[in-house]
Amino acid sequence: MENILKEIKSVPGVAGALVLAKESRVSYHKLPGSFTPILIKQVGVMLQKLSLKMPPHSRLELKFDNGIGLVYNLEKSAVLIFGQPDLDFSFLGLVLKSALQSIERILEKTALPPEEFTETPSLIMDQTNLNLLIEALNLVATGYAEKQGIWWVTKNLRKVKDDMIREFPQMSNFCVDNRGKVSVVKAKAEMFDRKTPLALIKWIDLFVNKTPHPSPRDRVADVRKLTAHISKPLEGIGFYELYTKVAKKLV
Repeated sequence: MENILKEIKSVPGVAGALVLAKESRVSYHKLPGSFTPILIKQVGVMLQKLSLKMPPHSRLELKFDNGIGLVYNLEKSAVLIFGQPDLDFSFLGLVLKSALQSIERILEKTALPPEEFTETPSLIMDQTNLNLLIEALNLVATGYAEKQGIWWVTKNLRKVKDDMIREFPQMSNFCVDNRGKVSVVKAKAEMFDRKTPLALIKWIDLFVNKTPHPSPRDRVADVRKLTAHISKPLEGIGFYELYTKVAKKLV
């Protein structure tokens, strides 16, 4: 999918492109740096709603102040292309003849069974968000160290991690030092897949749940309190939304 998006983006006048897999609601994108994670999520939601109103295999042109948006409603996906005023429509048409077919073939091969759809988190994983999630985990660990002690924190962080490795092999890329601090051994490609945010958030929740909490709501409140000083960026990437689902066992 990455190569297809690069090919579309290489067309003169294309500012960016986003592919939404309709069934899983996973998005793939190559967009300008001005698109924040929360904005990308909003665009994905808008594209999903728009595709439901469009006829099958149709195209829609949207007008913006500084360019246009082209929506292609396919069977497995909806594709949104952001074009500048000087967009080369002829070249784009040639590229899309094969690109749109390739997108559909990829999604056909990677389609998930219905029962797994809820396992797909919307939180985008890149280096910035990886660092932010590790910071959140360490803030929670520091808060519990004040109540339970560093030895307790270190032991339980390691135990939860070991218990999760079968489900999330990428957990082996993290380590917990003797001070209860989590860090990355080496950032590998598999750490940036769509399941890594879910793995890290489950790590936090299973660790927090090592002490009694009356309800999932109390665990969420506890984590919010301990991560308060980075709550704004965490809100921006959808951390608390996904954590609430994890705490309630919805994913």
